[in-house]
Amino acid sequence: MGKKKTDEGYGEGLVKLDFDDDALLDEEEMTARLMERFNSPNYEPPKLPGVATELMALAQNPDVTIADIVSLLEKDTMLTGQIMKLVQSAIYSGQTEITSLNQALIRIGLNSLRDVVFQASMNMRVFRADAYADTMNRLRRHSAFTGYVARAICKYTKIEGEYAFLCGLMHDIGIAAILIALSDTGPKKKAPDLVAIWPAIDRVHAQAGQLIAGLWELPETIAVVLGAHHQVMIEGTANPLAATVCLAESIAHERGFGLVPDGEEDVEGVGEIEVACLQSHSGVDLSMDKTLEQAKEALGISESQLSQVRSDCEEIEAAIV
Repeated sequence: MGKKKTDEGYGEGLVKLDFDDDALLDEEEMTARLMERFNSPNYEPPKLPGVATELMALAQNPDVTIADIVSLLEKDTMLTGQIMKLVQSAIYSGQTEITSLNQALIRIGLNSLRDVVFQASMNMRVFRADAYADTMNRLRRHSAFTGYVARAICKYTKIEGEYAFLCGLMHDIGIAAILIALSDTGPKKKAPDLVAIWPAIDRVHAQAGQLIAGLWELPETIAVVLGAHHQVMIEGTANPLAATVCLAESIAHERGFGLVPDGEEDVEGVGEIEVACLQSHSGVDLSMDKTLEQAKEALGISESQLSQVRSDCEEIEAAIV
């Protein structure tokens, strides 16, 4: 699946993908080309604002102060605006309006504020590709919904859920990175038709996501989950966070927040071609039934508890725009 860093000639070839041949119709070839691009030392992933990655480090510091956090966030005024918008949503807001970063931090806590910062950062910088705007917007909503459901699932399990939201939010960054790479064709070329390449995207997106997490220098815990969210089992042992994201994503699909619109779903405002692309690949981004059962077993979560999670989704749905 592409050259490794130890292979001769690594990094000398495919930084941009060439779509003017039959590779688009060959899933194996397309998969190899995508992974070679992501493994290239010349590849630059979509960038997160430095504020987001700095906050990740600050969140691990037991001596951090509110003033430290506010000072950091105020470095990026556009990001701060997005953060304030998100903390006003039904998921975070209480009976009184949040009007400052100080209030936000006191109200929702450092870990939740970190989650909000990453959500705002992803919305601004990562879920952007003009050639696939409709699909990227759907991916943004799917990812946010999955993150919130992952956090909700943790209330009914015994696992440590510190990174549950971030893992859910970022679980499909591999798809975002692939769509951005496919859009980078130059002014004289048209981005490839999604109908032809969705199988390759689906096949490679988890591995691509793990690579992107590494390039962003996110905690290894998150990177591993991004690579395993459709398999759950790693070397014969279930990963609890991967199991959480697996179930959360399944519920997202159930609730109409998947990547694939079903026949009854309202797709008003979504391009006709992109709807056709998604509907022609009904298995895109889905986990197998066996994997879902392994996830439930790993978490020790009951059907009645999952029903309660689904009830919690009504509030989550209202907060997703």
